[in-house]
Amino acid sequence: MTTKKKGRGGGSARQQQQPLNQQQQNPNQPQQTNNGSHTTHQNQYLQQRRQLQMQRNSRCRLFYLQRHLVLNCFNYLDQGGREAAFSVMGWSMENHQRHKQAMQRQRQIMESVKERQEWKKNIFKQVLNVEETRNANDEKGGNEDASLCKDVETRMVVSDSAHPDESRGEEEEEDREKFHDVLPPLFARVDADTLLARLNTRRLYKRLLHYRREDRRRLAEHLAKYANADGDGDTNGNGIVEESIVDIYEGDLKNHKTANRIYPKNMTISQMAQKEWNDLLVVAGMRNQGKELPYDPFPTQYELLLFSATQRAVAALASYPRSGNSLMRTMYEHTSLRVTGSDMQGGLAKHDLVGEMSVGCDKVQFVKTHFPERRGSPQFRCCRAVLLVRNPFDAIESHYNLMMTGTHTQNISPEIREKATKYWEEFAVKEIRVWKNFHKYWLQQQIPILLVRYEDLIREPAKVMSRVVQFVLEINDMGSFFGDRIDRCIKEQQEIERLGSYKPRSGGIGKSLAKYSPELIEKMKAEGFEEILEALHYGDLLKKPVEEWSKLPFLPEHALEFESSQDLIVVNQGDLSRTEKESTKWNMVKKELGIHCDCVHCKAKRSGKAEN
Repeated sequence: MTTKKKGRGGGSARQQQQPLNQQQQNPNQPQQTNNGSHTTHQNQYLQQRRQLQMQRNSRCRLFYLQRHLVLNCFNYLDQGGREAAFSVMGWSMENHQRHKQAMQRQRQIMESVKERQEWKKNIFKQVLNVEETRNANDEKGGNEDASLCKDVETRMVVSDSAHPDESRGEEEEEDREKFHDVLPPLFARVDADTLLARLNTRRLYKRLLHYRREDRRRLAEHLAKYANADGDGDTNGNGIVEESIVDIYEGDLKNHKTANRIYPKNMTISQMAQKEWNDLLVVAGMRNQGKELPYDPFPTQYELLLFSATQRAVAALASYPRSGNSLMRTMYEHTSLRVTGSDMQGGLAKHDLVGEMSVGCDKVQFVKTHFPERRGSPQFRCCRAVLLVRNPFDAIESHYNLMMTGTHTQNISPEIREKATKYWEEFAVKEIRVWKNFHKYWLQQQIPILLVRYEDLIREPAKVMSRVVQFVLEINDMGSFFGDRIDRCIKEQQEIERLGSYKPRSGGIGKSLAKYSPELIEKMKAEGFEEILEALHYGDLLKKPVEEWSKLPFLPEHALEFESSQDLIVVNQGDLSRTEKESTKWNMVKKELGIHCDCVHCKAKRSGKAEN
């Protein structure tokens, strides 16, 4: 039995090995096993797929052909006939109108691009004609050249009016309206990453306009040299100024490198911002080594911003409302190119402060808060704070304007102010208690605190911001990098109004004191805020005339740093300095005075009621 089993096993193994040996001996012999049937099924499947794809393509072509023919027929109908035809077909007339408007808008943009290209070609042709005329008329002098150049300049001015997107001032507002559909407004309640991407896109667009203006300016200056040359100085005898070929070459090369900083394909906005920051560091290193810079830096108002994480808890920018926190945030962002956060969703996103509701250390380093004047959201840990203060008379009056108008930039009219005298006096007395308790809270905290006054910030912005950046980023030695950054931001903006994210209300230091009657000031003194005035170095404020408020002595080194004994605090946790007694029902006040709020929410409510 055992022998037979072994024999069967051996026989079967030989039978299995025999066809394999035959295949090895005859490799060209085709296989007649299951492989043939598998290949047949695969060919049939591919053939069916090709047939289905051809049928689908033919159906799609037929559908689009029918639609094209139907729409061409609709072109010969009047508006009523089109609406009836669309109703029969079950199509939406609104979608058709929207599509039609989009096509018209695209056609207008294409036409404007073509006009711009033709305009540039004509300008360069005229410049070349000027050069050719100068070379051909060397014996006649420079009078004809001057007339030709003036003619070119005149045509350039005419072309400016035809192309407003390259001009300044009010014409830039027309650009924003023109590209409103391409770049939606920044005050939509969306996430901070989207808001930052929109802001950087706007800055890139403005940067392009800036360099186009610079090209036109250089061209005009070049033409003016030929037009205004009088034969004196470094000329060639024909009234034409001769420049050094080395200067011309180096200037053209640097301008070319500045205008042609090309980004890799498919790079995102955030990657572009990070690359520009790395380029700034490289250029700073070259400057420290005394090397010549390869290109000029971008204007600070057109540089791209970044979210940046920090390894520790964030630093807070604590301030009573209307004390200059938006100005400081904007200057900090221009200097560090890092977005500042906020623990509340206000209306500042439309003023390019896009870090609203961003408080985490994974995104921002510097977070604005009004706590304990109001409670923001969410709670966040804070390891140090910049306490930005302003004299209470200017701060409270500005806050009153904000609540009455619903905007950061408008003032209430004298007629409304006269009618609201009773409400104004009640508000001022209640608000001085809030102002006192707010600053008392922060002065009692045991974390590192840097005291900065608004009056010092607007008079010496560079020195104050140097202290703020050094404190927030915990830099022992500022070095030359941030010093150059601060100097550029301040010098390029020139006026303090241009440093902020929006144009502030007209006024000045102490100009609001005229709106406080002597009786009202006595009522405010009764609330005991003079002790806080002394702690904030406003002790002798009321002892001086208003004209001398703008000459207040600066704080030592433009800021005061308080010692600390605590590592962290939690912001937005605890009692508020504004209780029910200090609250004002603004809707009721405005209704009694007949004031219509101009904020977005109130406008939406009024438009909804009007439609109903």
